[in-house]
Amino acid sequence: MKMNRIINKALFYKEWVYVKWITLLTILIVLFSKANEVIVALHDKGMIHRQGGENYYWFNNVVYAENIGVFIMVLVVLILAAILFSGEKTSETQGFMASMPFKRKEIIFNKWLVGVVSLLISFAVTYIFLSLFYLLNIKGLDTTINPYSDIIKWFFMNTFQYICIFTFMMLIQAVMGNSIVSSIVGGIIVMVPLFITLIAQYLSVRDYRYTHYQYMIFYKISNWLNICFYNLSQQCLVKTSINNVYSNVFSYYSNYKLKLLVFFMLTCLFLYFAYVAYKMRNIEYNLRLIVFKNLEYVFIWGVAICSGLLAGAIFGSDRLREFGIWFVIFTIIGYFISKLLLKVLSSRK
Repeated sequence: MKMNRIINKALFYKEWVYVKWITLLTILIVLFSKANEVIVALHDKGMIHRQGGENYYWFNNVVYAENIGVFIMVLVVLILAAILFSGEKTSETQGFMASMPFKRKEIIFNKWLVGVVSLLISFAVTYIFLSLFYLLNIKGLDTTINPYSDIIKWFFMNTFQYICIFTFMMLIQAVMGNSIVSSIVGGIIVMVPLFITLIAQYLSVRDYRYTHYQYMIFYKISNWLNICFYNLSQQCLVKTSINNVYSNVFSYYSNYKLKLLVFFMLTCLFLYFAYVAYKMRNIEYNLRLIVFKNLEYVFIWGVAICSGLLAGAIFGSDRLREFGIWFVIFTIIGYFISKLLLKVLSSRK
């Protein structure tokens, strides 16, 4: 009964009208990519067999491959979240939405639900295709080393990941006014952990001797902080029965269940904060860059520090001192640029 009170058919249909085309686009991107991969892999397997070799893990490898690129899917999610919020952030729509008998909880939850359904449909179509392909080619597969569960794991890892990222983008849209700028800022934020770990690793290697232990520390930290890359598989070489030669590659998701749990917890957390922010926001501030006054300093110093880190990494020499000088200079520049952006892009006070 509580779900029926939250799910509003009129709101759901209103939002779905706006996102149905992006759903179709996502279906085409994911399906075409995977379809092309499995067809090419099947052709390559036949060629290797005719040459006297075997690739036993060909289906396993192609299922876990992410050739469409994380950045493309993140961009799609950015567009999806921006579309769901762009309409009501216009001056013509905000008054109309305020006069409608909808609770803030209904509005934000139905936006989230439409986005989740859009992503689920996109990956479900490809899941069905992979399942049919698996069944039609099952005679040429060793189901022991190419289990059907690989397809299930691929589906859940990708849907959980992009639903989590989408929910985070909704949170950014809820605390910011300008939809386009919100998408840009959200896209940058999800890449910040990768950016920081790469800079830290670069500085460490540059100023201290490189060791395998050092590499493993940065690798593990980066692997857990960068949720955008959880769906990138790990690979290990497998010995063949001929002279114990490593000639086949087996792909798998490391910490699969734990990563799904992380996605679930983060999604719940982001959705709750998005609801709180959306409930507290004043519709009169919809056209401001940052809706909440106390978050303006977070934006200002976030832009300033990221600018300093980027400049230090690009212009800094092999010494930590030069990196620090460039960091300070561009942090100051970034500070004033962010304040200027707040002034220019906030059309209402």
